Amino acid sequence: MCSSDLKKNSYDLGVYIELADAVQRLRFGYPQVRAVIVTSALDRMFCAGANIGMLAQSGHAFKVNFCKFCNETLAAIEDASATGQVWIAALNGVAAGGGYELAMACDKILLADDGSSTVALPEVPLLGVLPGTGGLTRLTDKRGVRRDLADVFATTAEGVRGQRALDWRLVDELARPTGFAAAARELAQRVMPAERTAGNGVDLPPLHATSTDRGLRYEHVQVTFDRQAATAAITIAGPGDAPADVSQLHAAAAAGW
Repeated sequence: MCSSDLKKNSYDLGVYIELADAVQRLRFGYPQVRAVIVTSALDRMFCAGANIGMLAQSGHAFKVNFCKFCNETLAAIEDASATGQVWIAALNGVAAGGGYELAMACDKILLADDGSSTVALPEVPLLGVLPGTGGLTRLTDKRGVRRDLADVFATTAEGVRGQRALDWRLVDELARPTGFAAAARELAQRVMPAERTAGNGVDLPPLHATSTDRGLRYEHVQVTFDRQAATAAITIAGPGDAPADVSQLHAAAAAGW
């Protein structure tokens, strides 16, 4: 993850649209991929979470839908890993808020043991809100963090680092900055499934939409606005006759699925 325009590698809606697209393309287009490593192109900063400036200027409905969309993307990562594509979060720096929630969606978390890299859910002490994309649920139900430790963690703005993060089950492994990338690859090799589906995946071409004041039109989906009633109608037209067998289905790719 890297954004030159968003401070501390935070994310906005555009970043998550790209992440969601990457998750789906990896899952459907590259069935031979057995492990995915998520890391940051910035030094000492994995991800500081959602862009607070964007949220501060947004209405309630946008905030709700933004958090839902982000959580659905994280759930898609977990769904992909459930079908044999293991995801590794390589935290080469601070992972705070939504950045740590992204890490928790992965199967394994590797944290740089450099004395400054931390994991944190600072929303309660800093903003007075709960983590918005499933963080508390994943913390206790998925990672098995003790509830008393989870309480302390979620109310500690500065986060937790190094051995304590490992002891509290906030991360799975530690690695020194020297050789961190190699440690991430070694972890991926160690936990990835022995085999995965062979053969070609399904090519997902870019979607093209025609936009007018009256709605949106894709190849198979049409959205019609009724601005007076504040509603939208979605009409779906299937791609035509179903392929006769599996080989034709694969040949048709996205046009026939």
